[in-house]
Amino acid sequence: MKKKEELVATVTRIRERRASAEIFQLPLWPETRRGTPNSFLRSALFAAIQGKDRAWLEESVLASQNGITVKFTGKQLNQDDLTVWETLVHLGREHPLGTVCDFTASCLLKSMKIGTGKSQYKQLHSTIVRLAACLVEVTHEGRTYMGHLIESGAKEESTKHYKIEINKSMSQIFGDAQWTALDWEQRLSLRNMPLAQAQALHAHYSTHSKPFPYKIETLAAYVG
Repeated sequence: MKKKEELVATVTRIRERRASAEIFQLPLWPETRRGTPNSFLRSALFAAIQGKDRAWLEESVLASQNGITVKFTGKQLNQDDLTVWETLVHLGREHPLGTVCDFTASCLLKSMKIGTGKSQYKQLHSTIVRLAACLVEVTHEGRTYMGHLIESGAKEESTKHYKIEINKSMSQIFGDAQWTALDWEQRLSLRNMPLAQAQALHAHYSTHSKPFPYKIETLAAYVG
């Protein structure tokens, strides 16, 4: 009996080593695009709301398209948060998931065509903290991701360098046909549109090769 238990323990350790050594990498989309899971864009995960209207949610089931389930705990996210998350993932996409990637705050802001003043630095930091603090559970096409949108982060205050890690399990929701390469210039051009939902609508419809009509109530729920 003891030898059997030892054998099981050894096999388990081998499997754990193999799993930890497995390399997960994001798809390498073009520089002009930003890869994002469809489950993010077909749900109210990144809502079309202003920062002042954020609510605190706890294990809330968010509105989403059929076949997708999203549960969320944390301070509500909006389209500005999505832009930052897409930028972090884009800049780190050439490295295996789980790698700690080094960015300057100014590099991140310039990638989003945002100014580099004190208020912008402060807003960027708040967004990174929000993405690291929240917990999501996303299920799409039989795959579930549970965790933070940013696994961990560190900042060198004197140089404003960030070290950011994206959880390797994020590959679960970047599977075949589960993500969309958003047109980055189009997305940024809609940032200051009078219609607050413009970016969310663009993101949602970009996930469909042949968009179909929705009831206005349904579409409003999907974009939060």
